[in-house]
Amino acid sequence: MAELKDLTNHESVLDQINQYHNLISLTADQLQDLKVRVKALDNGDYEQELNSINEAQQKLYEALKSLEID
Repeated sequence: MAELKDLTNHESVLDQINQYHNLISLTADQLQDLKVRVKALDNGDYEQELNSINEAQQKLYEALKSLEID
C-alpha cells in the first residue's frame, strides 16, 4: 500500500503520486480478476454485482488518467 511519506520537494511529490497510481492500477486489475471469477459462477444472476464492479473500474481508470503527469 502506498504510505504517505515526507514531502520535501517536487521529486518526492511525483514519487508519491506514482505510488498511488500504481496502487489504483493494481486495484483495477484485481477488480478485473474478480469480474472474471464472478462471470464463471453458474448459480445465479450477478448482473447487479458485475455492474458495480464495472462502475468501480471506470472510476479507477478515470483516477489513473487524472494522476498522469507529463
